[in-house]
Amino acid sequence: MKRSLCALLLGCASLGTAQAQHTHAAPLAPEAAPTPWSRAPLLLAARGGGRGAASIVVQNISSQAVTVFAPGGDPARLKLDYPAAAGRTAIQPSGATMGNYHWVQAREERDTTVRVASTVWYFNNPGDAPTQLLTQPKSELEIVPTPLPREHGHYRESERWRFLVRWQGKPLADHPVTMETEFGSRSTLFTNAHGVATIIFPRDFDPEKAQAAHDRPKAGFVLSTTHHAANRQFMTAFNHTYSPEPERSRSLAWGAAFSTLGALIAFPLLRRKEATHG
Repeated sequence: MKRSLCALLLGCASLGTAQAQHTHAAPLAPEAAPTPWSRAPLLLAARGGGRGAASIVVQNISSQAVTVFAPGGDPARLKLDYPAAAGRTAIQPSGATMGNYHWVQAREERDTTVRVASTVWYFNNPGDAPTQLLTQPKSELEIVPTPLPREHGHYRESERWRFLVRWQGKPLADHPVTMETEFGSRSTLFTNAHGVATIIFPRDFDPEKAQAAHDRPKAGFVLSTTHHAANRQFMTAFNHTYSPEPERSRSLAWGAAFSTLGALIAFPLLRRKEATHG
């Protein structure tokens, strides 16, 4: 009995330590899904792309190319276009030694409609901070994270993050922004006087599935908005990933462990009671 209890407690401690060690990872764009979970234009990650490259799937937008904006490096490579064939392309950092966040964007223009999809991709090599990259206007209507998660950070459930909505480089105040997640959550909020929308990520992960996942689970989200000007409709979207709240899966694991511990403690008592009645 004592050996069983010790083994269980050691297992619980190991579980907690393992989870604590997996709370850091560079944020990635969402994996491409067979069926789009949003009608907004999306740039999703896919497997492949080759060494040092990233494979991007373009969904809900008709674009012949994907444009990558670098945070620094060779001026001739600060903005590069990658042809998209069958809604797919592979992108690379601006240089072999230039990593950090790169801004990725696709654009579609039809008659009086302009649609833009945006995301960011983190390349592991060291590189310039994306401060100037985020300040630089890249399309007429934009949703820009302020700030981005740090190198080993990521968006998580229940956290508050700020996103700036800009029109022609200037903040759009009191403007609606719609948030959607891969799990079906949807909400609309408005920017403040400075054009900033504060997003609270919903707690919509299934904790049991999150606990069962081998790698840290992640899901896609997208923020989108529209604006009318000069008889044209502009739509822009920013998508990325978020992760479950760490305490949720940790609490579930500890709860299961202590339930098992309680059962082990109660079992000998039940056996004694049965023996007494016998």
